[in-house]
Amino acid sequence: MSNGDPRAEAPRPLDAAASSPAPPPHRLGTAARTWRISLAAAALVVLLVAQLVPTTFKNTNDWFPLGSLSQYAFATNPDGTVKSAFIIGTTAEGDEVKVWLDQMGIGVGHAEVEGQLQRVVDDPDLLAGVARAYAWRYPHRPPLATLTLKRSTKKLHDGRPTGEESVEVLAVYHVPAGGVK
Repeated sequence: MSNGDPRAEAPRPLDAAASSPAPPPHRLGTAARTWRISLAAAALVVLLVAQLVPTTFKNTNDWFPLGSLSQYAFATNPDGTVKSAFIIGTTAEGDEVKVWLDQMGIGVGHAEVEGQLQRVVDDPDLLAGVARAYAWRYPHRPPLATLTLKRSTKKLHDGRPTGEESVEVLAVYHVPAGGVK
């Protein structure tokens, strides 16, 4: 008595084929496994290169989201201040030269100086390494007579610089006559 409702039909006996064990899972062949491993390795290489290359040649986040994300390491109050250390060299003639703190400048990264800031303030002779690196990197330029470690402080309003900036001198290193050995 079926009256059109499939639920009303009597249960049918199980089919013999339905009770047999499931076939074993299909295994990937060597070519398919090699292809998938190669693809995963290539993705890892791209991520690794994207982390290293921008910071090696130019400290920028232009490769976001693949590049260095160092600027996102901590939060800044949108109405607070941003502090940044930098080094200015002065030649014997009195000309000021910005000492670029990156791999293309003197080979010492900005973060390395920031991380050792208090040590350099306490012992300005630590800037001798910067003077040595500058002289080695730029032998064609006039030698530096002094290195001045400074820190700029910029005020923010709604996350944007207001234009107010103060600069303080943190340390001064006088390069010995004849340069640093």
